[in-house]
Amino acid sequence: MKIGAFGDIVFEVSDEVVRTFKEFQKSTPSRWAVHGVMGGYPKAEFIGPGQKSITLPVTLNALFLGGRTIEEEVELLEEMADSGQVSTLVIAERICGKYYLDDVSQTTSHFGGKGEATVCEITLSLKHYAEDVALP
Repeated sequence: MKIGAFGDIVFEVSDEVVRTFKEFQKSTPSRWAVHGVMGGYPKAEFIGPGQKSITLPVTLNALFLGGRTIEEEVELLEEMADSGQVSTLVIAERICGKYYLDDVSQTTSHFGGKGEATVCEITLSLKHYAEDVALP
């Protein structure tokens, strides 16, 4: 069952593959400038929307990657981040917009007899890519 996708990464659950995120954390900031006022309180001025970000923690287990290794999965993610690839994020058939992979954090907690990773926690940090700087 396909849960969503980001570029070449498909979030899915099946008999052979489990590649899902544990949480979906989204931040929607705004931008403000604060001007000092002589003898008074500072004056805040709204400048515009900030850059949205999404954080997706993913657990990879080598038994459920459809024949791929954890190292191959991580390498694909690192290539996406290093190349500056911009992709559409789709979650539950809803288009979330265009994002780029800003950071890939990896914590490997279990290793096999030959030193290969068997369980790995990955955190994907995505940033919104604004194609048009004007507000809709």
